[in-house]
Order: sequence, then C-alpha cells, then structure tokens
Amino acid sequence: MKPAEPPTARPRTRQREATRRQLLEAGLRVVATHGFAGATTAAIAKATGKAHGTVFVHFRTRDALVAELVEEVGRAISQRLSAMPSDAPGVNEVLDAHLAALAEHEVLYTRLLREATTLPPAARARVFALQSGIAWRLREAHARDVALGTARAMDPVALANTWIALTNHYLVNHDLFAPGTSVVAARGAELKAQLLEIIRP
Repeated sequence: MKPAEPPTARPRTRQREATRRQLLEAGLRVVATHGFAGATTAAIAKATGKAHGTVFVHFRTRDALVAELVEEVGRAISQRLSAMPSDAPGVNEVLDAHLAALAEHEVLYTRLLREATTLPPAARARVFALQSGIAWRLREAHARDVALGTARAMDPVALANTWIALTNHYLVNHDLFAPGTSVVAARGAELKAQLLEIIRP
C-alpha cells in the first residue's frame, strides 16, 4: 500500500501542479502568437512571470515541454470528438464534431500542421496519432452508413485520407481560403459537402 502523503506535502503538490498548469497555458498562448519555434523556455517563463529555471523543474528539456504542449492540443480536440451525442455516429455527425473541434482550436492546430516537420519526434508522433484517431472514427462511421444504405462503399482509408487532406490543406493555406477569418467558419460547410458528395450512394 502506498504511504499516505504527509499533510504538509499536499500544499506543495498542489502548488507544483498549479505552476505546471500555468506554464502549459502560457506555452499555448505563446505558440498561438509566435508558433512552436517561438515557444522558447525563456518566452514561456516570461509569460508566467516565473524564473527561467522554473520551466526545467517541471519539464526536463524544451523538447519535453513542446511535446506536452502538442499533447494538450491533441487532448482538447480528442475530448471534443468524444462528446458526440450518438454512441454510433454516422459520417455526418463525425464531420460536424471534427469541424467543431477544429474551430475551437484552429489557431493552435494550424500551427501544429505548419510546423510539424520541426517538432520533436514525440510531438510529431502525437500529431500523427490525433489524425489517426480522426481517421478511425470516420472509417467506423462510414461502415455504419454503408450498412444502412446511406453511403456508397469505397476504400475507407482513401475516404479518411481525403478528409484529413482537405481540412489540412485549407487550414495551412487559410490566407488564401479565408483571409482574416476562421477557415472552419468560412469554409467548413463547403468541405463537409465535398466529402459527403464523394460518398453519396
């Protein structure tokens, strides 16, 4: 049995967790403004008003910090996707949930896409895992729709790749597709309609 934590340790533990959370939230703000390249440990420490060394108390290296920032973005998007009203959603519902998740985290996710090749390996793996999760949900939904006769059969991998490629292309090139505004707000319905047209029976 794990020994009980001494009462005097609890405030320290809570303070440590609060400081770590402050560093992550500041890191996300820095990334949103300056990208991952600009998310230096010094910039994040400055944004929290903490000493530079405080960052390394909570994150062994900058790469570890960046990986955790990417994890935060991925976790937020995954949680939004998990909140779909149906336990067995169709393609339409999955697309709606994905677009809603992207809209909530559009700036940060776009930063991820644009800078993916410069991220540490662990962070790049998290981006790939996030996209794989979206692809899996879409393939499952498509299989249900095909069984119901509301979608035509097609290669599920090609379907998922098409959707991810479409959304990523528009997000990375938002200055062309939706200058000065949200890509999802301006073009999300159009992107969804394109995919639904592909699978229409």
